[in-house]
Amino acid sequence: MIVKQYMTANPITVTKEATVEDAIQLLKTNFIRHLPVVENDRLIGWLTDANLRGALFPSMLEEITIKDIMIHDPITVEASESIEAAARLLVKNRIGGMPVIENEQLVGVITVIDLLNAFLEMLGILQSSSRIDVKPRSTHGAIDSISSVIEREGSEIISVCLVPQKCGDGQIYSFRLGRCDAKKLVEELEKEGHEVISYSTC
Repeated sequence: MIVKQYMTANPITVTKEATVEDAIQLLKTNFIRHLPVVENDRLIGWLTDANLRGALFPSMLEEITIKDIMIHDPITVEASESIEAAARLLVKNRIGGMPVIENEQLVGVITVIDLLNAFLEMLGILQSSSRIDVKPRSTHGAIDSISSVIEREGSEIISVCLVPQKCGDGQIYSFRLGRCDAKKLVEELEKEGHEVISYSTC
């Protein structure tokens, strides 16, 4: 899964000569929080609603242009980069979005919400499903052992992830399944010696 699949393509942009008032109207009208600043179709800066809120007094809106407050040399990501790498960039730099570049040209914008949607889709959370968190009886062949019980009961595995635990607490696997009778599945897993930590259906 790469950035290009989840970014907003052909984003709304602004020029460095535009007024701050122009930028504010663009953000409000289009319900967005970020604006790439371009010159001759090339990215030269980045503007966020936080820039606008924190840098100005109302009386200055007509005097100051975007070039006065934009972020120069903004953090960017390649369109071909993985969504995991993009997420790490956002977290590391504590930002809510960034421009997407391909062949040195601006091609999109990717935000925290875009990446959240990507991860929710990856985990199958956006569709009606069941979830079972299991502490296996043994770490050796744990996924195969649990999966065999799930498949035997006719349930479909959508995704599996290892839940982060403190050292020494053992491994817990979270299985996202097609909507099923989770309670019956819990009984079968416990018969096999696995410990079910939690389960739900939504």
